Amino acid sequence: MSRLHYNLRQTSGAFLLEVLCQRAEAEDAEPEAQRRYELACDVYIKHWSYAVLNKIFFWFALLATLAVLVWPVLLATLQALAEWELVVSAITQAMVTAIAAFFIGLYLHYKSRQTSAEALLRTIAFGDIPPDRLAQMVNEELSRIDQGVRFRSQNEEGKP
Repeated sequence: MSRLHYNLRQTSGAFLLEVLCQRAEAEDAEPEAQRRYELACDVYIKHWSYAVLNKIFFWFALLATLAVLVWPVLLATLQALAEWELVVSAITQAMVTAIAAFFIGLYLHYKSRQTSAEALLRTIAFGDIPPDRLAQMVNEELSRIDQGVRFRSQNEEGKP
């Protein structure tokens, strides 16, 4: 039996999809291997789209956070900016901070969705759940992932 060589510089999602594809295309493939691969393709599409959004908002969050950190330094070192009231205004600094927090929130939202889809791919690839039950589980999890931004309320005991 020859060992398969994988590209270890790919994302986890791409690796899992590759594993499932090779299992489905093997000569001695089990009948359920193709179904698992098809389920994984559906989940991978979702994983990939959330990964793209995650990366976009990561960079926006990073740039906005750097702006929050650098702003006071710029004001202290560049006295020419002091004559512009909008630049030295506390309201402007608060707005920049709020924008940074917004981007960080979006980054965390999409990162959690990407992580959920990746965990689902791992369950498909390495779990022993029958394909019919797996399909139901995939539908439920993708529905949960697609719900969008959710706000949790806390009860009197402080538990969500």
